[in-house]
Amino acid sequence: MIPQATTPPPPVRPDRPRAEARIPFHTRMRLEIALGEVIEGFTVDVSMSGAFMETDTSASPCAVGDKGVVFLEMKEGNATYEVSFPCQVARVNVRGIGLDFESAQ
Repeated sequence: MIPQATTPPPPVRPDRPRAEARIPFHTRMRLEIALGEVIEGFTVDVSMSGAFMETDTSASPCAVGDKGVVFLEMKEGNATYEVSFPCQVARVNVRGIGLDFESAQ
């Protein structure tokens, strides 16, 4: 029997158009949502208004609309430090979590 081709799902479209370009950026990332849950992963891309965190979402306690704080690991020379931003979960899929920095304000 010949396997039938499957149609990939349509790409996820944001509710509003992106004002800024996404820039590929890979670093450690931690999301702390309001319920006290901590989710760790890595950035895939970032923009001035958000980021996508690659993580295992199969056991993720977060849902679209949850608010929290995201921490990005930054390195400069031999120093490592964290920067943080308030955020809101914009989407959750099998690859990870889309975060919106603007909606959390």
